[in-house]
Formats: sequence, structure tokens, C-alpha cells
Amino acid sequence: MVSFNVQLIGVEQCKHLLITLPKNVEKEVDKTEGKFISFVKKSAKLRAPRFSGQLAESIVSQQVSFGTWELTVESPYGWFQEHGWNARFLPAFFGSRSGYLISDWMQAKGKEGSGIMPSGAPHAFVTPAFESGISHLPSMLQEAVYTGAKKSAKGGAK
Repeated sequence: MVSFNVQLIGVEQCKHLLITLPKNVEKEVDKTEGKFISFVKKSAKLRAPRFSGQLAESIVSQQVSFGTWELTVESPYGWFQEHGWNARFLPAFFGSRSGYLISDWMQAKGKEGSGIMPSGAPHAFVTPAFESGISHLPSMLQEAVYTGAKKSAKGGAK
């Protein structure tokens, strides 16, 4: 009878790698999602109309849960800026929330007439920001997977 003794070296390290790899990759992908949302947020803030600056200030991002990020425009008129609205005639005697009349604004701008007809055209700022950032996402995710695998190979979650 012939017997063989086989000693496998590195089985524990391989087992450890297979256990830690998904955890590390998941953590790195979550960090990358945060970086991506932060990039889109900065880009949207730069593209937002600057009438008062409140629209740009109302753009916030937050992590809802692990792996889930949210970009929110908290300003109530953000949707109307992004998608447009039906234009309507505003008579000069209408007041604004700030206490002034439309006619006061018209006089300051040197406009004459019985009112104004504002444009209802959309001024998108989030969609173009997202579209400009989405082209970088595959390379960002590839880097995250590589970094997660590298951390797993070095010996664990850090």
C-alpha cells in the first residue's frame, strides 16, 4: 500500500481572502458612491440658476443606508427650474413674497407695461450634472473594486 502526505500551504490565507473580499469591495464601492454623489452635487450647485443663491444652497446629499445615497433639492421651486412650468401673465399690481409689487421690479429694470410674462422654459441643473458625472462612474467603480481586492489580499478589512 502506497500513501502520500500532501501539505497545502496558503489554504487559510485563501479562505480568509474569500471571506473578506466581498466586505472590502462593498465598503469601497459605498465610498465611491459617496464620491460620485458629491461630484454630482458640486456640479449641480455650479449649474443652478443664481437669482438668489438659495437654489444652489438647497442641494444636499446624504447617505440613507449602507449602499444607498440620496441627492435632494430642498428648495420648493427646484422642480420647476429643472422641468419648466406654464408661463402666465403677471399683472404689475401683483405683490411678491418680499412685499414689493411686480411694478417695483419692472421700474427697477426699466420695463414698461401692465405686467410681465416670465419664461416657463426649463433651466435644468441636476440632469446635466448627473450626465457629466455618469461618464466617470465606471472607472471610479473599477478603482473601488481594485482597492477592495487589494485590501483583502493584504490581510483584512481596514
